[in-house]
Amino acid sequence: MKADLCSKVSKISFYVTMAVSLLIIGLFFTVGFGNTETINNNDMRAPQFTDALIYWIYALTALAIALVLVFGIMSFVKNFMENPLGAVKGLFGVLGLVVLLVIAYFCASGDQIIVNGKPLSDSDGNPIGASAYILTDVVIYVQYALFAICALATLFGLTNYSRPVKK
Repeated sequence: MKADLCSKVSKISFYVTMAVSLLIIGLFFTVGFGNTETINNNDMRAPQFTDALIYWIYALTALAIALVLVFGIMSFVKNFMENPLGAVKGLFGVLGLVVLLVIAYFCASGDQIIVNGKPLSDSDGNPIGASAYILTDVVIYVQYALFAICALATLFGLTNYSRPVKK
């Protein structure tokens, strides 16, 4: 019964996430461009749903990080009573994520981005702060690293590597 509920919740969340992702990507590529702004006698336009796409990517990244942390800690607490050493080994995934976030933070730059002679600014014309640049860099670096890890894991899985069975 519990496995059925978990399977149903997993399928529903997968379909909802895919539907929202496809909707936002579809809107991004099909709706068109937003307001035109003239900078240094050049007309600059951006797709209308750029912000929605970026916020959705941030939300998915935050959700993935939160789920890894929550389920890693839950697994640790559950397994600690039965097998303390195995529970500690299970925390390596959470520890790896924390290390990845720290490395990405130290690699991130808070330098302003200058576009056409002007620093990037928000919709009110205020310059974007260094913390926004650092957050953006951290998210991008983490996504690059997670993509590389997933690609390597997929290649490793495709090699049909298996440990010999001891008799």
